[in-house]
Amino acid sequence: MIDYFRRICYGKQYGYETIFKDHDRTITGRPGIILADIGMPEGFDAEFYNNYMEHVFEYVLPRFLHPLVLADRGIALIDPGNPLAREPFTPHQLVDMHGSFTNRSGKPYIECEVKWRPPGMKKNPYDIGYFLYKGDGKSGVPDVCQKTAAKVAGWYFGHLLPDAKVPWEYQCRKIYEEAEAELRKKLPDCEICHAYYVYENSLIESVDHLLDSGCKTIIYQCFCNPVYSDFEEYANVFPLLRKIVNGRAKLVFADQLGNQASMRRAYVELAGDRLKQLPAKASVLLILSKHGHPFRKETQDWRGRSYRDQLEKDMRDLLQTRGGKWDLVWGDDEYADDYWDKRNRKFGTYDAYLMAKTEGYDYAVEIPTDFIAENTDLMILHAMKKFIAFPDYDKFAPIPYPDWEKPLERVFHNGSTTGIYAGCPVGKYRRHIVKAIVDSLMELES
Repeated sequence: MIDYFRRICYGKQYGYETIFKDHDRTITGRPGIILADIGMPEGFDAEFYNNYMEHVFEYVLPRFLHPLVLADRGIALIDPGNPLAREPFTPHQLVDMHGSFTNRSGKPYIECEVKWRPPGMKKNPYDIGYFLYKGDGKSGVPDVCQKTAAKVAGWYFGHLLPDAKVPWEYQCRKIYEEAEAELRKKLPDCEICHAYYVYENSLIESVDHLLDSGCKTIIYQCFCNPVYSDFEEYANVFPLLRKIVNGRAKLVFADQLGNQASMRRAYVELAGDRLKQLPAKASVLLILSKHGHPFRKETQDWRGRSYRDQLEKDMRDLLQTRGGKWDLVWGDDEYADDYWDKRNRKFGTYDAYLMAKTEGYDYAVEIPTDFIAENTDLMILHAMKKFIAFPDYDKFAPIPYPDWEKPLERVFHNGSTTGIYAGCPVGKYRRHIVKAIVDSLMELES
């Protein structure tokens, strides 16, 4: 009964307040470490996108709306040639969430009987419609999740990513391998495994492996999110892990990597290297972008200060070394538009780029501070919402990224202002993230 009232009192902050905030982080017995990232695969995998989208809707919607919004009515289809459609049209091709253009009997969907379904959020300019095919029965996945996966399969991987690959898994694997090697030097008795937290089975397998190896304390460290949130960690992965472990070992949660100076150094060094390439007297607006969120209350807002306040100070110190005019602003990639932010309380990355143009800056340089590597969100979805500030940005143009050991740089123009997206801290900057992981884990008491 007490726990029931605590859940009502804390709401989405229940996980932070009751699981993480004051938990005992002392290691007893043999330790086992789970180093986790979200698990976005290099090639398209419908399961990943469906799992993630289902979590989004289950998290944000009241339970009584789940049967309605998360209904499975058949097979959702998208035309890759018109993937952002919001009004009915005659399709030229149709693809499902698995990237298939044909039904189970091999007949092209374009030749089947389909029905147009409008966007569920009609006032949200970024929601899309889709075609529904019922000839093969239900799909086993909510329509609203299917349509996103179909868009990703047919348009993202089918057109925008030239090699039909995204670098996230590659970068995370590199980080894990280098961090594991360093940790084994410092903790030779420790067992270490890599997990993908969007897949429950991956967490279960990791826990079982550590228990079978004789580990008495299981330590969880998410290394892909500099700032922990209710949506990802406190109200999602942490309660799930506690359920999986179920008292079979002590469970310890290492803190967010944004608390570590070495994590901040990765982004500062990246920014410094890019600024060195600009003319010494050029005026620069440095944009520190965040993912953004739509929630009125989110633990990451106050926990993020330990990362973002110091990162901003470090970036301002860097800018002080320049000779020309400069300024620094934060921008939210998402949920700062008119639909989500009707009271105009947020400042979007899109707004920051417009500010650079309006105030006559020569350059607007963006550092995406919530990401350790490129993924489909950052490369495509967020890009569509912020780079529209530049007339020469084309949302339908493929995005070449031939060398994953170098940050992805994207350059656009608006009048006399040049916008430079400087990319993520990969390659030579990765060592700082690895050090942040090691430093974070070594803070735990044994």
